[in-house]
Amino acid sequence: MDLDAPRLPDAPHPVSDVLRERAESGSSPGERRDPHRVALVIEGGGMRGVVSAGMTAALERLGLTRCFDLVVGASAGAFNGAALIAGVARHGAATYSGPLASRSFVNPARVLRGRPVIDVEYALNYASTDLDAARHERVLDNPIALHCVAVSVETAQPVDLSGMRTRRELWDVLLASSRTPWAGGPPVEIAGGRYIDGGLGSAIPVAEALAAGATHVLALQTRPHGVPRKSVSRIADRLIERQLQRLNPALVTLYRERLAWYERVVDDIARRSLHPDAGPPHVLGLRPPAGTPVVGQLERRSALLAAAAADAERLVEQRLRLGIGPRPAATG
Repeated sequence: MDLDAPRLPDAPHPVSDVLRERAESGSSPGERRDPHRVALVIEGGGMRGVVSAGMTAALERLGLTRCFDLVVGASAGAFNGAALIAGVARHGAATYSGPLASRSFVNPARVLRGRPVIDVEYALNYASTDLDAARHERVLDNPIALHCVAVSVETAQPVDLSGMRTRRELWDVLLASSRTPWAGGPPVEIAGGRYIDGGLGSAIPVAEALAAGATHVLALQTRPHGVPRKSVSRIADRLIERQLQRLNPALVTLYRERLAWYERVVDDIARRSLHPDAGPPHVLGLRPPAGTPVVGQLERRSALLAAAAADAERLVEQRLRLGIGPRPAATG
């Protein structure tokens, strides 16, 4: 167990306090009786998004979805946020070890043919009895606002994309937020602008949540304590930087600075989590404990992915058990 991680039941935090109060009072988005604006921030990371997917499944199971006013995610975090808003977080988490753990979704060999390594359109089009096609419309109709972070090719800065009105607009924004450079294909065009992977500039978009007016932020992180963000390889760095240079040289600078920026955000979340009086605004981060296996961005082993989702779900239930909402059925 990671002793440095905040233990919520033993150490009250303004974020968990507001969630508890809203859950107990039956507060719903659009009908609040408090002055707070509570955001859920979700980190992605390709197939490592299974971790935050498991976390959102726990929030859904605990009946906490309605306690949030906005959900902010980048890349796979944006997809997981959409699943939570649509009411299919548990089924969305299960797809990582099911249909997404396949060559149809993850296939490095596709890059040799100039196609995306991760086929995000496959995930958007996927539908089943549990993950129905109407989930996209429920995201659009829900009063909980979805904010997807992407990076603008023209400005080389993170951009908060929200206010989607149609399924096509929603899909374009999700595609833009997850369009990794080089291995993901060309930038996604939206309203005359071009966009690429939001994780490049804001992998844990706390800043975007605060800019959208959040007073309280619950941040779901996918890297375990003590595991820094690293480059895949020098060869991959060169290939990615070559493409970014052609798009906008400023993107190369953003790419090279991303690791240091990421650690600064992680450190700030940790400080605010361990010191409840650090706000307002108040930020509480949840992340796997030290020693937890790290899920790779292109992981396809179903058993490993299923275990990661289950561990993440248990983590949130243990750290954020507020004494309300439905509980998992007993097993044994």
